[in-house]
Amino acid sequence: MKTLKQRFLVGLSVSMAVLGVFFAVLISMNLRDQLVTDTEHKASLVLSQVEAIQAYVREVLRPAMYERLPADDFILEAMSTSFVTRKVMSDLNVHGDQFRYRRVARGARNPDYEADPFERAIMERFAADPQLTRLEEITQRDDDEVFVAARPVRFEASCLRCHGDPAEAPKALLARYGDTRGFWRHDGELVGLDMVTMPVGGALGQIKGKTISFLSLFALGLGAFYLTLQVFFDRLVVVNLRRVTEVMRRYFPKEAGEPPKITADAGEIEEIYAGIDAFASRLKEAREKIEDHAQNLEGKVADRTRELAREADERRADVSLFVELLNILNRAQTRAELLTATLARIAGRFGANAAAYECEFSGGGSIAWPTDAAPPPPPADWRQLVADGDLRLTERAALIPVRTTDVSRGLLRLYFSPNGPGPAPEAADLYRAIGQQLGIALENLDAINSLLAQNALLGSIFDGISDPLALLDSASGIIMANEPARELARALCDQPLLPGQTPRLPARLLGDPDPTDPPDQTAAGENCGDDPIFTTVTLSGGRSFAVTRYPLAASTGQSRRFVVYARENTAERRMLTQMRQTEKLVAVGKLAAGLAHEINNPLGVIACYAELLRQSLIDPQSLDDLAVIERHAAMAKKVLRDLLDFARPRPAKPGPCDLGALIASLARIFEVQGQARRVALAVAVPEDLPLAKADAVALEQVLSNLLLNALDAVAPDTGRIALTAKASPDRQHVALIVADNGPGIPPADLPHIFDPFFTTKDAGRGSGLGLAVAYGLMRDMNGTIEVHDEGGAVFTLTLPACLGPCQEENP
Repeated sequence: MKTLKQRFLVGLSVSMAVLGVFFAVLISMNLRDQLVTDTEHKASLVLSQVEAIQAYVREVLRPAMYERLPADDFILEAMSTSFVTRKVMSDLNVHGDQFRYRRVARGARNPDYEADPFERAIMERFAADPQLTRLEEITQRDDDEVFVAARPVRFEASCLRCHGDPAEAPKALLARYGDTRGFWRHDGELVGLDMVTMPVGGALGQIKGKTISFLSLFALGLGAFYLTLQVFFDRLVVVNLRRVTEVMRRYFPKEAGEPPKITADAGEIEEIYAGIDAFASRLKEAREKIEDHAQNLEGKVADRTRELAREADERRADVSLFVELLNILNRAQTRAELLTATLARIAGRFGANAAAYECEFSGGGSIAWPTDAAPPPPPADWRQLVADGDLRLTERAALIPVRTTDVSRGLLRLYFSPNGPGPAPEAADLYRAIGQQLGIALENLDAINSLLAQNALLGSIFDGISDPLALLDSASGIIMANEPARELARALCDQPLLPGQTPRLPARLLGDPDPTDPPDQTAAGENCGDDPIFTTVTLSGGRSFAVTRYPLAASTGQSRRFVVYARENTAERRMLTQMRQTEKLVAVGKLAAGLAHEINNPLGVIACYAELLRQSLIDPQSLDDLAVIERHAAMAKKVLRDLLDFARPRPAKPGPCDLGALIASLARIFEVQGQARRVALAVAVPEDLPLAKADAVALEQVLSNLLLNALDAVAPDTGRIALTAKASPDRQHVALIVADNGPGIPPADLPHIFDPFFTTKDAGRGSGLGLAVAYGLMRDMNGTIEVHDEGGAVFTLTLPACLGPCQEENP
């Protein structure tokens, strides 16, 4: 039989061996994953460099060469993406020891770059899966393990000049490669691939060597660990286990008896088990003796139990009395109700035939039980008795002071029948407790009545506040809200309320961030301090509120509460925005007027002398240069005209304006431009649309500007522009909406979209004055122009409607 140490060492050896193999496999897998990751990064860098070179040749170098070379010339070293890429990558990796770059194809123009069988197999994988755009893996090539990174090469329309019809190919290319190979390709055809191969066989061998080295070192360390463990196991485990039985025999020699006989081949565990078994048998004998002795004690315990039961019944009656007093307090609405019910219950508990309470406050006064019998009057010194808090027991009466810790409230009197027992002196503590409990009940009743009165007063003040006001818990749940807050919640509720359901204010209105809000939503972050939080919140419908959030102090272990007060400032913010925009327009208008005046004269001189030069020049190149000067001078004059229109807008006429006729006229004009640009234009005008108080010419200028901007923004073939008109529900205003499905306006640009000289168009395509002029014209016509983003730019023009006959005023 093996000893405890031998069993332990065998089990530990197996566990450590399994652990060593596990760590070796883990290290090998980790090193291999690291190798694959590093190789993928290197291959990605090489392919990224290849893509950058090809993009530069295709998008920059080749177009530049086409502009400077005659139509049939073609410089292979500067205009062929394949040639330039192979040349650059060969120079970067001359020896090919780090990686090998290949750009190959089927039917390659140069036979040296014809795809071999390995490369054709990869091309077939790309052809079988059109969604596959990149391939990265470790594989076998020529009996070597290599990492392969490849991407397919597909022809684009710009490549077909050199790879399409040989008759259209550059002559220099035909003279060099002939007209047989590399032609008759089509757009999107998979013809080859860019491939980077990196050798990884040596690195994988190093990983195997490191794994074997780790196992060897682990085995050596395990052997040294076993030698040390044998020494410590004997000293710390075996010796201490044997000391256990020696301790038991030392302190319980009689119970332990003679030492058990242990064979020579028994282990430490068997020895300890034999000792404990002998000790347990002695304990069993001792337990039997104790059980016999305990049976004699059962009679004494039963007698004591009956005495304790009697005392418990008495205490239970006292507890029941106090519980009933609490129930009476909960039901009572007035002091009279509380005292009448309490006197009857206290008198019944102590066996009194009459009871009375003498109040010390409010000029005295007393309440008696039973109500149809008058008890004897109180003693003359009863006030002093209450003030001192002294209990007085006579032969037939108990005078109990009713008071709290520091406040005297009255005197409770109990009167007993002459034929029965009087007050019990041993119940003095219970009498005092009853007086104190009755004082606490009266004090609580007064506090509750005061609290209800204050609550009613605060409720009327709370509901009388005209702005939304709410009390929230720590999770922004509404505990209490006044009527304006509830009306706001009903107005902002996105779904119909069920019967009996309480509306909730949106979290974004309460100063909490809402994850469903649009990116331009402003909301205050959470503040865990005790200072109020002031923030301005803008809802999705355009309404704005100044929100103040006041944290309330919370007791330990209780959730924090907040008072939220919201004041709507939508009109103030809109007025402030319009005032700022007007100030910008006025300031820039003054600058524009002076600038246009100073520049217009030099431009006129330039245009005049350009015309004179045109009459005297005959050289074509000089005439082309002169045309450039005239074109840019005309562009500058257009900008000056926009500046003058912006600086000195003509007065807007008050109307009336037939929006239906105006929109129909614009639709005929812009429908032609839309067809030319392959953009759809949709118009929706109701038949009963009222006339607008607006200058038709100015409004036409505004709408033309917005439609031109929309045409520039949308994409051909898929672009859509909608021009819609509608009247407000009260028919006092009309609205014109110009919407497109273009890229929209970035949130950062929305505050500046109507600023003068602000434009998102490319240089030379816009002056940045169109929308600023449109804003000024709408302001002059007592209208507004607003913009927001809904999957594209949406401009809304609002104008007053003609409620009666509108007559045009003469200027």
